[in-house]
Amino acid sequence: MNRREKIAYIRAGRRFGWGDVVVLAAALLLTAVFFLAAFYAPREPGASFSVCYRGEKIFTADLEKDAEYLFYIEGGKGIVIPYTGAADRSDYNRIRVSGGSVCVAEADCPDRTCISFGRRSWGEIVCLAHEMTIVIEGGGLETDI
Repeated sequence: MNRREKIAYIRAGRRFGWGDVVVLAAALLLTAVFFLAAFYAPREPGASFSVCYRGEKIFTADLEKDAEYLFYIEGGKGIVIPYTGAADRSDYNRIRVSGGSVCVAEADCPDRTCISFGRRSWGEIVCLAHEMTIVIEGGGLETDI
């Protein structure tokens, strides 16, 4: 195609040819397939969970045993104790384990995003305000990041 033909092609308003449409459709289809595979792949439930404070593992427990724990910050350290029925501390998260899954049942952080994660049997639950992470371990599709 010479220069005049290219200019005429552009002026005619044909910016995409059939080949361009096919490539774009294939790219969108592949993106959709990988997106769905990432979120809907079958996952095995975890066997245990760990509570990390500022990236440091401070507590580990089994997911098979139903229990409640209280995570709180005192003196710049994260502490996890069994929950006894009263959260009389500040900067706390109440962690509930039942039926092989874990959730944050109560928190005093301002946004309470950690509660929105819901019950999880795989993956992570993050509380940015308290710099606390619950990591479920022992399930399938784990990464070493």
